[in-house]
Order: sequence, then C-alpha cells, then structure tokens
Amino acid sequence: MNGTSVRTFSAIRAANGRLRRLWLEAADETEAHELCLRINAGLEGEDQRPESAAPLLPVAYDARTARRLLGGISRSSLYKELILGNLERVGGTRRVLITRESLERRCRRR
Repeated sequence: MNGTSVRTFSAIRAANGRLRRLWLEAADETEAHELCLRINAGLEGEDQRPESAAPLLPVAYDARTARRLLGGISRSSLYKELILGNLERVGGTRRVLITRESLERRCRRR
C-alpha cells in the first residue's frame, strides 16, 4: 500500500444461502467500500480480525445492513418483505432488526 497505513474492515456477504463475514485490509473506508462493491458484500465498518478461527455472526442485522445483504434493495422493499413474512423482525425492540436466519432463508430462495 505504498507507505500508507493499512486498516482492517469487516464485511458481510451472502454465499450459497448463508451469511459469511469477511475481513478486508484497506487504506481507508472509501477503499474498503470499493472493495465490497467488487465482491458484492456489505461493509460493516472498521473492525479487528478475531483471534478465533470461527468468528460469531450476529443474531440480527439492522435494516441498513439487511438491505445491503439483499442486494441493495430499497427501504420500502425491505418492509414489504417483512409484511409478506419473507423476513422476520426481532420483537421487543424499537429498532428494525432482521434475524440472520430469515435473511439466510431469503437468500436461499433467490
């Protein structure tokens, strides 16, 4: 990277109907975002690579991340998927949190 400091970023990508977490090395967030666009992944943000060999994925994703994981669908399309029952929302929260399992199910159907 020609003398610039390298930062680590995490991203999420749907592969074979399952969500996978990736770690990218980039000079800044703009470069990390460009890399994610090339590999069809959603950038989560700056992160540290975990020490364990099997990183844990979150149980649910916020609406913005869920939309990116579903190919960059609109906010309206996300809510339509929730209303139709294709996606499940975590209950008891004010935020829209979409369960990982329902996202994986939806990715397998595509």
